[in-house]
Amino acid sequence: MNRQEAVYRRVLRREKHSARTGPAVVLAMVLVALLVAVIALSVGRHVDPGLSETVTDRLAGPSSGADRRAATVAGALAVILGLSAVTAAVLPGRLPRRSRNTDRLALLVDDGVLADAVAAAVAARCGIEPRQVSATVGRRRTTVRLTPTSGVAVDGDAATDAAGAALGAVGFSTVPKLHVARRGVLS
Repeated sequence: MNRQEAVYRRVLRREKHSARTGPAVVLAMVLVALLVAVIALSVGRHVDPGLSETVTDRLAGPSSGADRRAATVAGALAVILGLSAVTAAVLPGRLPRRSRNTDRLALLVDDGVLADAVAAAVAARCGIEPRQVSATVGRRRTTVRLTPTSGVAVDGDAATDAAGAALGAVGFSTVPKLHVARRGVLS
């Protein structure tokens, strides 16, 4: 791999993933707040020896059954929020984009643009209005929803071929899946 390909690869990867700065900052702030609380309790214990007993009594647990249930629910929510914060801060965020590079250029395309191209190709191939076709492009599958004109049959194989050809023409191949509405629209 030459230097230009390495640059293309790095730039395309960066553009396909969202920044995780926000969740990482929130997680860091929560950890700093916990650290400050621990330091404050440690200093308070040295200043007031009775504080240690008070904190121990409070942390010993609730006395009634309702208090225990409330503490269990609060603890479960804290664990869920904590795990989701850590997950959001650490895992990469993927954006709905696709990339492709050749020797001379790098191409980054939003999935919405590909879906619009697929919908236009299917509408042109089937001879229906573009507003009667919608498409979504996912990671592994392209879904095309087609609403035919009332009384006019639609060739499903031609629509699927058009969707596959539209994606193949730009070098992104996924498996197209066609959904034809049972009821048509009036022209």
